[in-house]
Amino acid sequence: MKLNKRLFVLILFAILISIALITAIKMPFKTPISNLDFTIADFNKNYNYEVNEELAFLVNDGNAYSDRKMIWHLGNGDTLMRTHDINYSYKKKGKYMVTLEVDSKYKVSKLIEVISLPKKKAIDSVPRIYGIDVGYVGEELVFSSYSPGVESWFWEFGESGTVDAYEGQVVYVYKNEGTYNVKLKTNTSKYPVYHQIKILPLFEAIEESGRLDSLSLAQEDIKTNLQVIADASTKNTNDYYKSLKHIENRYTCNQADDVVVVVNGARYNDLYSYCQGLHFLEGKGTKTVVINEVAIDTFNCLKKIQVTQSIINK
Repeated sequence: MKLNKRLFVLILFAILISIALITAIKMPFKTPISNLDFTIADFNKNYNYEVNEELAFLVNDGNAYSDRKMIWHLGNGDTLMRTHDINYSYKKKGKYMVTLEVDSKYKVSKLIEVISLPKKKAIDSVPRIYGIDVGYVGEELVFSSYSPGVESWFWEFGESGTVDAYEGQVVYVYKNEGTYNVKLKTNTSKYPVYHQIKILPLFEAIEESGRLDSLSLAQEDIKTNLQVIADASTKNTNDYYKSLKHIENRYTCNQADDVVVVVNGARYNDLYSYCQGLHFLEGKGTKTVVINEVAIDTFNCLKKIQVTQSIINK
């Protein structure tokens, strides 16, 4: 009787061992996560995370986590259960801690700031002339004007007595010294806008060479401060505001709201939005922004900054 009982226990033990082995073989094997990470992309590619803008949250090497439970915590109380990537739009501006949670065990978080860009004012549609205030006889002078809805330009530089050019950005060479009113008419304006320029005789260019050197120094100074903004961490607001205020106080006559930043000859931003994008979005993670060149027409109450920049992997 005791022998039968012992045999029954051994058989039962063998059956339990077999079931455990079969279960272990059939269960998916998951390795620990060591490189969990994600990136965030804005669809309009203006380097700002904006209210109501669709943002893409992309898991690095998403195929490696296809069999895992993934939950996105968006930092505003919303959560999304997805495998791989998600798209999401924030309804209010603010700072949000975005957390990706995998298998209720592994987590990675990133702090982002969602901004509300200022609405365009009616005055933004009024054409403006961007150009230097002082030039020389025979010098190639650049004038430009860009405003929403403008499709035709009629430039008069006050020397020929007629229309001289028809493009948004033009080059003009004065033949005689004097003070001229540059006049511009467009298809969106009822009345022309004017810009006064003083043309000096060519021999005075040597005496004014220090001014040309100052323009180069101003461009280098602005470039240096923009690079500081790009390199500063999101927590380093001191360097951010110090460099921004330096540009504003020294070169914009405290009218930074009117300054347009043209990035790589294509994208247009106001100065504040551009610097905010450099500070909070660029130069972080695996990529960084390099300010290659800055060009301005005048450092006295400038209205436009042309920036050439590139993004490189760290």
